[in-house]
Amino acid sequence: MPKNVLVGLDVGTSSVKALFITDSGEVLDRIESKIHTNYDQSGHAEQDANEYWQAVVDIFQRAGSLKDDVVAIGLSGQTPSVVCIDEFGNPTYPVLIWQDVRSSQEAEELLEHFGNPVATIGTSLPWSASACPAKLFWLARNEPQVVAKTRWVLQPKDYVGFKLTGAAISDPWSSKGLCNVLTREPIDVLFEFVGWNKQVTPELLDGQASRGKLTALAVSELGLSSENIKVTVGLSDAMCGMLAIGALTQDRAFIITGTSAIVGISTDSNVTDAAGLYVIPKSCSPKAVVYGPTQSSGASVAWVANLFGVSIDDVMDQAAKANLMFVPTYLPYISGERAPIWRTDIRGSFNLVDSAATQSEFFAAVLEGISLHERSVLDAASSTLSTNYSSITLGGHAGNDQRWDPIRLRTLGKGLERKTDIDSTTRGAAMLAMTNSGLGLTETAELLKPSSTPSSPDLDQINYSEARYRDFLALRSNLLSFHSSRT
Repeated sequence: MPKNVLVGLDVGTSSVKALFITDSGEVLDRIESKIHTNYDQSGHAEQDANEYWQAVVDIFQRAGSLKDDVVAIGLSGQTPSVVCIDEFGNPTYPVLIWQDVRSSQEAEELLEHFGNPVATIGTSLPWSASACPAKLFWLARNEPQVVAKTRWVLQPKDYVGFKLTGAAISDPWSSKGLCNVLTREPIDVLFEFVGWNKQVTPELLDGQASRGKLTALAVSELGLSSENIKVTVGLSDAMCGMLAIGALTQDRAFIITGTSAIVGISTDSNVTDAAGLYVIPKSCSPKAVVYGPTQSSGASVAWVANLFGVSIDDVMDQAAKANLMFVPTYLPYISGERAPIWRTDIRGSFNLVDSAATQSEFFAAVLEGISLHERSVLDAASSTLSTNYSSITLGGHAGNDQRWDPIRLRTLGKGLERKTDIDSTTRGAAMLAMTNSGLGLTETAELLKPSSTPSSPDLDQINYSEARYRDFLALRSNLLSFHSSRT
């Protein structure tokens, strides 16, 4: 009997991933297609938008007969990135992804000119080099011909949406900085200041809204049988991850890990400003969310694995053998940091290194340092909301890999609910796809939710977590002072 197959597509930093799942929650397949990023020493981080579409085509070619039963596609993607295309969908410049920090000077000028972003953007969006306004400012100054040739400025998932449906559409949160997230209107004064025409802003709709049906060309390229497959507008990877673990339908403290991490607290309270953190207002989400993106979560693990010439699995397995008396304190700022400190200039370090430390202790230090920094983001969100959190929901790699449990328990010191799902973002995208059947987000989140595994720290883990966290914060303060004194 044919099944109603939903596809959740996530255009991530290192790959495009797809989840093929039925409307009853049965996972049929997960397919991943890698994409390439060009980095250099001057802070450039670029991708080719054409690779996003090639990856989607590759995924559907490998899906076999599952394609025949697809009824809807939901989208998720990395943000904030800048995808410049002409009216036909041809890229006019390489994609400046969120890791690109070439526009640090422009970010400083935006901060000096506009100050607190709430009045301009409608929410607490740091004027950082990773955000869209600074990237557009840099392009106008350095690549004016690109500005002249560009019809639309999109996010990666919206570029895929354009290729699927021919429509330039985004959601307000993914396009924050181009639009005011409360009014959903382009920000005239900002576009004028950075030297762009506001008409490059796509149409803005809710993430669960339909962006239309497939074009005949998309049907042909993907090998599908019908144009009557609806595609949702989609949400950022952060919001799709939140949706998948229940943070957009219930109040939760959460950590969702991938290359970077998304860390925050969702609430029914109305929030507009949070120094050093993002605030997703209720105009963009069923719940307000105070959260921050980090720079290097999985990226730190991959870095140390490469440094020692081992696999990521080896890092995880050997870290479990570490003698905790000799684990250094790792500050995971190997590529700068985003929330809550927003410093592109700082760099990571190992501290309090003992001569007895072995490879295992260094691996454990990296994992602990990642988690301790994420705890600092949670505490910043908690301070903004004037609330406490007693448990933390884990999603992404940290949710799926039980080897993280002892690390999390002895660094966070809180009860954990680990969502045992390989990729939260694609599940969240599939939940969006399911809303095309007429169900609301709360219903689809319940029907397609992943399984959970709870755990609680013992007294020794709680005490260890408090001591390690105090050291971590003190060492970070020293590091920030050191880097500030160098400039």
